Amino acid sequence: MERQATTIDLARYERAARFLPPNFVLQLSGTLIDGYWLDKHRYFFCVAEAGADGEIVNRPKLIDARTHTITPVIAFNDLAELLSSQSGKQIDASALAKARYDMPEAGRLVVKSGSDAYHVSLEGPTLMRAEELDAVPALHSPDGRLAAFLKENAVWIKNRETGAARQLTPNGERYYAFGAWVESGLSPLKLRKNPVPDGLWSADSEWFVTHRIDERSLPESGLVQNVPGEGKRPKVHTFKVSSPDADLAEAEFVAYHLPSGRSISSASHPVQVGIMPPFLYKQCWFADASIYFLDWDRFSSEVSLVQMPLDGGPLRTVLTEKAEAGWIDLNPRHNAHPMIRPLLASNELIWYSEADGYAHLYLHDLATGARKGRITEGKWMVREIVHVDATARRILFLASGFEGQRDPAYRRLCAINFDGGGFETLLAPDADIFAVEGAIATDADSGTDLAQFNPFRPSYAASGASADATFIVLGTAATDSATRILLFDVTSSRSTELARSNVDSIWDAPKPQPFEVLAADGVTKLHGAMYLPGDFDPSKSYPLVDCIYPGPHVNWYIRRFPSWPALDLQALAELGMVGIVLETRGMPWRNRAFHQAGQGRMLEPQLSDHMAAIEQLCERHSFLDRNRVGMFGQSGGGYATARAMFDYPKTIKVGVSVCGNHDNRNYMAHWIDKYGPRPESPERESQCNVDVAHKLEGKLFLIHGEMDENVHPAHTLAVCDALIAAGKDFDQLIVPNAGHMLMLEKPYVFQRVANYLVRHLVGAEPPPGFTLQWTDEGVAAAMGMAMSSFA
Repeated sequence: MERQATTIDLARYERAARFLPPNFVLQLSGTLIDGYWLDKHRYFFCVAEAGADGEIVNRPKLIDARTHTITPVIAFNDLAELLSSQSGKQIDASALAKARYDMPEAGRLVVKSGSDAYHVSLEGPTLMRAEELDAVPALHSPDGRLAAFLKENAVWIKNRETGAARQLTPNGERYYAFGAWVESGLSPLKLRKNPVPDGLWSADSEWFVTHRIDERSLPESGLVQNVPGEGKRPKVHTFKVSSPDADLAEAEFVAYHLPSGRSISSASHPVQVGIMPPFLYKQCWFADASIYFLDWDRFSSEVSLVQMPLDGGPLRTVLTEKAEAGWIDLNPRHNAHPMIRPLLASNELIWYSEADGYAHLYLHDLATGARKGRITEGKWMVREIVHVDATARRILFLASGFEGQRDPAYRRLCAINFDGGGFETLLAPDADIFAVEGAIATDADSGTDLAQFNPFRPSYAASGASADATFIVLGTAATDSATRILLFDVTSSRSTELARSNVDSIWDAPKPQPFEVLAADGVTKLHGAMYLPGDFDPSKSYPLVDCIYPGPHVNWYIRRFPSWPALDLQALAELGMVGIVLETRGMPWRNRAFHQAGQGRMLEPQLSDHMAAIEQLCERHSFLDRNRVGMFGQSGGGYATARAMFDYPKTIKVGVSVCGNHDNRNYMAHWIDKYGPRPESPERESQCNVDVAHKLEGKLFLIHGEMDENVHPAHTLAVCDALIAAGKDFDQLIVPNAGHMLMLEKPYVFQRVANYLVRHLVGAEPPPGFTLQWTDEGVAAAMGMAMSSFA
C-alpha cells in the first residue's frame, strides 16, 4: 500500500477529538443519573440537563405518576442561599450543579457536595443537619443505622448515629478474608488500595450475609511497575490468579443475626468463585426466612439453587440444571441478576432456562424442585423480569425476537400469567426498550440491593416498576435516535418523557447507518452499524475500519446513540475512514444456538462472520475500498484483531491489537472454562495466537499496559516473541503504569491508534504538534457510559 505524502489537516484531528468518549460524554444532557420510587405513585429522579450557560447540571425532580406532573424539587439559587446561610460554608449554585441528590423519604432531600452531605427539609425549606461523608466504602443497612465495612480481613459494623464500631466476623487472613472481593479477579491491586465490602443486608436490617473466600492455594502472579515515580526503583506487585490449570477459589457464605449475635454458615456446601465476587454477580440473596445462593461447576455447565434457612436448619439443594453441551446462563445479560424468584407464599419458584433452545421462564415446586409447567414459550427470548405479582400471578417482563420486528434484539414490554395465559405486548416502539436500573436491580423483588453502598437512598426502592406495577420507568434507545426515559402507565398505556438525550443537537455528522448482512453461513441475518465522516462524499473511496469485540458474554453492537464503540468509530471516521461495528453469531440476544455457535472455539464463527460482512458491504457500497480494510479492538477485541491478521490476511491488512488475551490457557480460568474448549482438546491449543503469529502479512500494532491486572502484558509479549522468531516486521507499545482500560484512560494511546490507522489505511501523515487531551472528569463519565452500555 503506497503511502501518500499528504498530511491530514489539524482541524480534522481536532474535530475527531470531540467525538471521543471522554470529550463527547461531557456534552451529553438529558441522561438519567438515578431514580427510584418513594411510594406507589411518586418517583424521585435526577437528570443531567443543559443549564443556561450550556454547562451540564444535575437536577433533582419528582413526578406524580397519577397526574404525570413533573416538578423540580428545589431551585438551585434557593438551595445555595439556604446552605450558605445555615451551614457556615459558602456554597454557590455552580457547585450544586455537580452535586448528587437523594430523597430518603418524601419531603427530605440529601445534597452530596464535595465531602459533605446536607439534609434539607423541603418544608420551609430548612437545613436539618450536615454530616461528613464517610470515605471508607461501606454497605448500609436499610434502616440507615448501621454500616458494614472491611478492616484487617474482617467485617466490622459501625453505628452511623454514634460512630461506635465493633467487629462482626472473626479475624480473617490474607487470601482467606471475610467480606473481601475475590483477589484472583479483574482488579486485585486497585481493590487493595480501596477495599470494598461484599455482602448484603436483609430488608429488616437484622441480618448481614457475607462470605469467606479461600484463595490460599491459588498460584501467584505479579506485575513489575518499572516507573513508580519520584525516581524510585522498579516495584514488584504480586497477587493471586485464577488459573485454568489449578483449583478455583472457594467461598463459604456466613450470615450474622445482629440482635442475637447468632450466625449460620454454608461451610458444608462451599461454592467455587470465578473472577467476580458473589454479591456483585448477584449469586446470593435473601428471600423471607432463608438465604438462597447459586452453586456453579467450573465450566458453568451445571448450576444448583441452594437454600440456607435462617433458623440454622440444614442446607437444601432446591433445583439443579445441567447442560449436556455448552454453558448455562440464568440471564442473557452476564452481569444481571439471575431470573430466579422464590415465591414463598405459594411455595413455588420461577426459574429461567434455555433448555428448549430459547430463553424462557418456568414454574417449579419450591419444596421438591419439580417443574410444574412453563410460563413463557415460543421462538423468542425473555430478556429481563421487570415485576412479579405473586398475588395476581402475573409477570411483567422484557422480551425480544418476535416475528416481524425490524431488529430481533429490540426488547418489548410484555405481560403473562403464571399459567402461560393472558400474554400481551404492552409497549413495542421502533426502538429497543431497556430496564432503568440505576444502582440496584430492576425491581425490589429481585432481592439484591447494590444501593446499600448509598446511605441516603431508600434501600430496596425499585428503579423500574412501582410497588403495584401500575407504573414503570424504562428507557428506549436505537442506533440512530436519541435515548428517552419514559414513565409508562400500564393501565392507560400513557407515556410521559422524563428525559431525552440531546445527542441530535451535538452530533454534527451523518447519523449512524444501521445495516443488515448475512453471516458466513449464508443464511443467518446479522445486524450492525456504519459510521461516516462529517464531510462524507459517496463519490470518493474510503478505507474501512472494523471495531471488533467477539463476546461471547456481550453483544458488541449496542443499540444506543451514541455507544462507546460508536464514538471511537466516529472519531476515526472524521480522519478519513468508514467505521463499522457488527453483531455476529456467538453473541447473546438470539436463541441458544446463535449465542453458543462458537462454544469451544473462542473466535469462530465471529471472525468468519466479520469477513463475510466486510465482503458484502464492500460489494454493496462503491465508496468502500476492499483493499484498505483495517481492524482494531481492546481486550477480547485485541485478541480477535491479531487473530484476524493471522487467519485472514487477504482481507485485514492493518490491525491494532490493544491488551489482547492472546492465549486463554494463561488467562483467568472463568473465561476459557465457560466459553472455550475443554481441557485436553485440540481446540484448547489452537485458540492460542502465539502459535499462528508466523502467518502475519500486514501491518500489526501491539499495545499493552504495563500494569494491566486483567490481561497480563505477558500475553502481548508472547506474541511479540513469536513474531520476532518468525522474522516479522511489527510495531509495539508498552505503556508504563497503564492498566486494562488504557484506550479510555490514556489519550496518548488512542492518538497512537488513530495515527497508525491514518498512516497505513488512509495513507496520510498526522498533523505535527497535535496532542490529544481529555480530563479526569471525562474519563470517569466515559467509564460510566462503558459500564452501562450493555444494559
